[in-house]
Amino acid sequence: MGRSTGTLTADQRHHLEKVLRLRPGDVFVVTDGVGREATARLEAEGRFALIGPWGEPGREPDRRLVLWAALIKGDRFEWVIEKAVEMGVAAIVPVQSARCVVGPPSPARLARWRKIAEAAMLQCGGCRLPEVRSVVRLNDLPPPPSGVIPLLLHEEPENAPRGLPAGLPPHAELWVLSGPEGGLAAEEVERLVRAGWRQTWLGPRRLRADTAPLVALAGLLTRLASPPSSAA
Repeated sequence: MGRSTGTLTADQRHHLEKVLRLRPGDVFVVTDGVGREATARLEAEGRFALIGPWGEPGREPDRRLVLWAALIKGDRFEWVIEKAVEMGVAAIVPVQSARCVVGPPSPARLARWRKIAEAAMLQCGGCRLPEVRSVVRLNDLPPPPSGVIPLLLHEEPENAPRGLPAGLPPHAELWVLSGPEGGLAAEEVERLVRAGWRQTWLGPRRLRADTAPLVALAGLLTRLASPPSSAA
């Protein structure tokens, strides 16, 4: 991204000028949304000028994580989006399964979810904007391609290995699929397992539909994280 000046969107300008109370001449950090950031100076009328080079700050996970999350009622799905983005997912795919108690979102709600993802990325210092994709039906999920480790969160211990898998190959893309209130139907689980998804049990406590995917993501990221190197 070679431009040296730019114009903020209305939401970005509101955040900088009304929330952070920046004024023309103040310095802030701008991101290109694909992994880089640079220092910029705020100018009049919502414009900005870069005053530093683009660089990769190293705050993104070193592998792609994709969350396939069944739709859940109320505003809890928005909470899942916000927290998953804070943890560094690359994409969130809303999934319509047999036991979902809500239908697909309207275009306006999908746009709202994408704004929530962008705000969460900026709030946590991220610089890679996650995708929030359109809803897919569980029966239409694509088979996991080679190079992807697909994890199916499942509450039945007799059918699922205990805990998150160990010895994950370096840089393999990870998919995490979580069900709705009431869980996935038995035939859905069977179909996913036949397609190559690995059942994963998170423990004896029954987690809510908005808690389970975040527990799994946190466990994976903690296991995969490398501590920052200290200066000599």
